[in-house]
Amino acid sequence: EVLVISDALQDARFADNPLVLNEPCIRFYAGCPIKAPNGLNIGTLCLIDRQPRNLSDEDIAMLKDLAYMVEREIAIVQMATQDELTKLINRRGFMLLAQKNLEFCKRQNTPATLIYMDLDDLKSINDRFGHAEGDLALSVFAKKIECAGRDSDICSRLGGDEFSLLLINTSKDSAENLIARLRKSIEKYNHEAVRGYDILFSYSTVEFDVEKHTKIDALLADGDAQLVALKKLKN
Repeated sequence: EVLVISDALQDARFADNPLVLNEPCIRFYAGCPIKAPNGLNIGTLCLIDRQPRNLSDEDIAMLKDLAYMVEREIAIVQMATQDELTKLINRRGFMLLAQKNLEFCKRQNTPATLIYMDLDDLKSINDRFGHAEGDLALSVFAKKIECAGRDSDICSRLGGDEFSLLLINTSKDSAENLIARLRKSIEKYNHEAVRGYDILFSYSTVEFDVEKHTKIDALLADGDAQLVALKKLKN
């Protein structure tokens, strides 16, 4: 619900708060929770003043309406940047989020590594078992990637059978450790699922080069080129 503090100095919960006693000397506060599409609270739309004041029922209703508008905007952005099948972020979402993270890495002189992956023989799975089974293979692979990584890693389905994982503060050697965990997890799934085919994947790893990879497009292009070359060698 909307939380209204008419005068923070008179409220035992906030009277000794540094933001009340010192700058910006908050007296009035009203906050309405903002929820993500899955129902989790992710923030608050706030009104703050240096003077005590009260809100009418109409004012509170308007604050709720504004918070709802923010929630709708967040939902629209999520829909536009999420892959419907796997629930990972899609290429558009990855490009936006990964670029911001690369800029951070550049400022902080922090290493990063891209893992570029694709699912082997997806067409064969679709042809032999149907597209529903191919979709299942993609969803399982996506979930295994998420579980192998950390919350801070940026995992994406770029499209079709292509996936990417951007690892912040991670060297190329450490990225190989993640791949080893992923491979072990998928091998366990293949052994237990017995669906008539095995989920297999190919990958390349590229370390972020500040001079070369000024944009995420360049890092992805290197990952793609390396993966193509590796698959040619395998064949």
